Amino acid sequence: MEWQRILRGMFLLLAFVPALAQKKSADKAGADKKEGESLRHYADKLDFHIGAVIQGNFWEEDPKYKQVLGRDFNSAVSIVFQRFTQPERGRFNYGSMDEAMSFAKQHDMKLMGHCLVYRNATSAPWLNFNNAQCGNWSASALEQILKEHIQALVRHGGDTYYSWEVVNEPMNPTHNGCWAQVLGEEGYIVKAFQYAREANPKALLLLNETFGEEGVDKGRADAFFALVKSLKAKGAPIDVVGIEMHLEAQELHPNYLDEFKYFLNEARKLGVETHVTEMDVYQGPNGGGPNGFENQKTIFYNIAHACLKDSNCIGFITWGLGDRYTWLRTSDWKHLTDAKPLLFDDNFDKKPAYYGVLQALKEGR
Repeated sequence: MEWQRILRGMFLLLAFVPALAQKKSADKAGADKKEGESLRHYADKLDFHIGAVIQGNFWEEDPKYKQVLGRDFNSAVSIVFQRFTQPERGRFNYGSMDEAMSFAKQHDMKLMGHCLVYRNATSAPWLNFNNAQCGNWSASALEQILKEHIQALVRHGGDTYYSWEVVNEPMNPTHNGCWAQVLGEEGYIVKAFQYAREANPKALLLLNETFGEEGVDKGRADAFFALVKSLKAKGAPIDVVGIEMHLEAQELHPNYLDEFKYFLNEARKLGVETHVTEMDVYQGPNGGGPNGFENQKTIFYNIAHACLKDSNCIGFITWGLGDRYTWLRTSDWKHLTDAKPLLFDDNFDKKPAYYGVLQALKEGR
């Protein structure tokens, strides 16, 4: 009868509605989960440091900066150049450190300090390193200054700083000229690491270097590891070696990934861990061509994947957050106005490169 068919149809409809609602709910949950994906979600599971540098002048101007940093990263680099943190001898300015520490604690993040000893230009002006006599400091006086500065910063950072770049780019004598000139080419490095260890025995102490924009120059890598071996023999407690990877996509060696793996293997042989400390990939002029950003994605994926698959590689940091604020555009040295080398675009939207790193993290160790 007609009324029976109508009734049966109503029952079927009533049975279908909850199922449809359940499917819509599941679809929404799946979409929400995908939208909620972040680099740190997967990095936290792996106990892996995924981070970006804090550019203090930009993160104050752009509210998206802090939102993205806190959402996607579990680590960040805090700039602690001596010229900023000890503007006058014995008077320390911890303002930028305290702000970074507060942000890190609010977002359950850890910090890396960059860096305790670096080139003359980042040292305090009162040292007068801008003359040939390096301020006429005696070795004993400058060593005391080195100790006071390092230990003040490391102790102030406490457990919020998981790592310190104790010395940055020691391979170029002009970068750390006066420290090396007065205290010895290796002497200042050994002392700096020892003072940092005394100040915080638990922090990871890192020696950082750059190895070229076309990949990892093998000769430079070999010289670097010879230096690390010598420093360790002299008592420098080096835990980690940092590798900068400011790469140019269109200039990369065909075997750049093998070169990176060579670096990882050499670090392991010396009993030190590896940390990718400064990565960005300049896509090249004219957007790098029609496949520029896919090529950039592949490079980011390859380096992140190789690092993650080596248990001795503990972290991956990009040197900047959004393309708008990359040092490649803003520095007088490079000034590449077309540079788009990072994981997020000018508006902090995710680029293909972001998904390359995300995929590497999903694939895990």
